[in-house]
Amino acid sequence: MNRGPISGRGSKVDPVAKAQAAWGEAMPKEVLALAEACRAATASAIAARLNYSDAVISQTLAGTYRGDLNKVFATIRGALMGEVVMCPVLDEIGKDRCLSEQGKPFSATSSTRARLFHACKTCPSRQQKDSA
Repeated sequence: MNRGPISGRGSKVDPVAKAQAAWGEAMPKEVLALAEACRAATASAIAARLNYSDAVISQTLAGTYRGDLNKVFATIRGALMGEVVMCPVLDEIGKDRCLSEQGKPFSATSSTRARLFHACKTCPSRQQKDSA
C-alpha cells in the first residue's frame, strides 16, 4: 500500500498565500519577508540559511509556531531583512550572526571566540537566556 505524497512532487502551496491566510491583515513584516524568501527559493533552503528546521519555517508561516517567535523574527530580520547591530568585538554584524554568537559556548581555541564569549554576556543586544 502506497501512502503519502508521490515522490518528487512537493505541494505547490504559495508561501505568501499561506502566510496571508493564516495571519490576515495583522501579518508581521518578518513573516512576509520569510514567505517571499520561501517563494524565491525553497523552504528547506531558507530553513538552512536561518539555522532552523523546516517545521519551524512552516509553522511560522502558518501562525502556529509555539516557540520563541521573537527570536525567530530577530533571525529573519538579520538574515533576510538586513538588520545589523554593533558588536563590541566584530563591529557591525547581522542580527542573525549576533544571535548565533550568543549561543556558542566558551572556546579557548581562538582569541576572538573567547572575547566574543565574554562580550556577549553584557552586550545590550543580548537575547539568549543564561542557563542555570
